[in-house]
Amino acid sequence: MSLLTTARDLRRRKARERDARFVVEGVRAVEDLLRSPLEIAGLLAAPKLIDSPRGTALLAAARGRGIEVAEVGEKEFRSAAETESPQGVLAIARIPSRSFADVAGRATLRLLVLDAVQDPGNVGTIIRTAAALGADATVALPGTVDVWNAKVVRSAMGAHFVHPAFASSWEELEAFLASSATPLWAADRGGEPAPSSSPPRLALAVGNEGSGLSPHVRAAAARIVSLPISAAVESLNVAVAAGILLHELRP
Repeated sequence: MSLLTTARDLRRRKARERDARFVVEGVRAVEDLLRSPLEIAGLLAAPKLIDSPRGTALLAAARGRGIEVAEVGEKEFRSAAETESPQGVLAIARIPSRSFADVAGRATLRLLVLDAVQDPGNVGTIIRTAAALGADATVALPGTVDVWNAKVVRSAMGAHFVHPAFASSWEELEAFLASSATPLWAADRGGEPAPSSSPPRLALAVGNEGSGLSPHVRAAAARIVSLPISAAVESLNVAVAAGILLHELRP
């Protein structure tokens, strides 16, 4: 299968899950990917990139590492790109194998749990924020948008390359929390104010943008916490709330 056909196919979640590959689009994002340890299958380049000095340097770096580069026309490139104004380059990379085993046994732990968070921009921002604030991993429960969705990857600004983000069933998460003696706290506007101190090991869940926490997560949470906000404002954006709580609840 050609790189162009593969890139088109990877617009679908089922294809990403089947092939364990994802697409990175844009000059800066591909530059960051090339500096990361992730395995890169190939690059797709359009004339817009090939004719620029920065693009020439990027392609030379890729070829220098033995990465396949396919040069295609503008129309063909747009058929694979997902941005409205493509920058002329996208890369296909292997999704790294990440799981709870990567964070098991740590004396201090911060897991950020996404409970059916559906907006790709929110999820990408959350992953970027989690990486910046030192969270050990971001775990996506069922109902959450695919963390390897192209818009999620763009919004995360390279955080996927350094921060473990992976999908999990509720049963897998529950088993890990029990075996590692990690309490689950959940964020909800009706909860108690977030305390000034927190346990060394903690999983923090944030819920769906509209309906909030799922019954499973709400019932399992040892504490429901909230952020005091003005009565004139109904709620905070989920990505903003997650960032503030991660900062407040650092070990």
